[in-house]
Amino acid sequence: MLVRQLRLFLSITALLFATMPGFAQHAERTFEISSVRENLSRLDRDSGVNLSGSRISATNLSLRTLILQAYGVLDFQVTGGPNWLSTARFDLQATTENAEPIAPADLPPMLQRLLADRFHLTLHRESREMKAYVLVVDKGGPKLHQTSGTPERSMSGTNQRAASGTATMTGFGVDMAALAYRIAQQPAFRGSMVLDKTGLNGYYDFALQWEAGENSGPSLITALHEQLGLKLSSEKTQIDVLVIDRAEKPSEN
Repeated sequence: MLVRQLRLFLSITALLFATMPGFAQHAERTFEISSVRENLSRLDRDSGVNLSGSRISATNLSLRTLILQAYGVLDFQVTGGPNWLSTARFDLQATTENAEPIAPADLPPMLQRLLADRFHLTLHRESREMKAYVLVVDKGGPKLHQTSGTPERSMSGTNQRAASGTATMTGFGVDMAALAYRIAQQPAFRGSMVLDKTGLNGYYDFALQWEAGENSGPSLITALHEQLGLKLSSEKTQIDVLVIDRAEKPSEN
């Protein structure tokens, strides 16, 4: 699957890590050629944003989803905008002026500039008090295997949105900010931020299993404690949100 293909919400890849604190952005690059067309199929499924060499493609994505991808935020962190922000769907093709592959760390700011250019997207950040979960080291200490060599910074999972069975999460060369971000994407914690306050600054390999379905929240909290030596607790804190000031449907080309 690593034909460098990025699928939002289906797997954590280098793109998600590139948008988190601690990952440096590369020198600015832009898309020289881009095509954006409204998708009128009325289908619910989308293809995610697929990165291959110097090109990206996306099928049937809403502008809201593209914003999540470009800014590395969770759904509840985006507010405001036109009433079609989540309902209108678009197909996107874009390429750079040369054949040099796009680094995953370059893609988020490139997408931001593309959305500003083609959708006339403008936004600002605000800080609001919200409920959040905090990831800390439990009393007995962490049960994590520190990565040796160059970290892969990759994560994968199975059965995480199923009604029953065993859900899994596997990480190779992952930092704790990335783990916290992935926990926040689980159905039981949707709508809340998960903040890394472990104090662990390295990269780790781990395998995590918990019960999918109605009890997934408590089961995941227990799994973090028993399998990784981590604790998840809730508190109110200031969370950054993106407020959409302006967005327009692009003219087709």
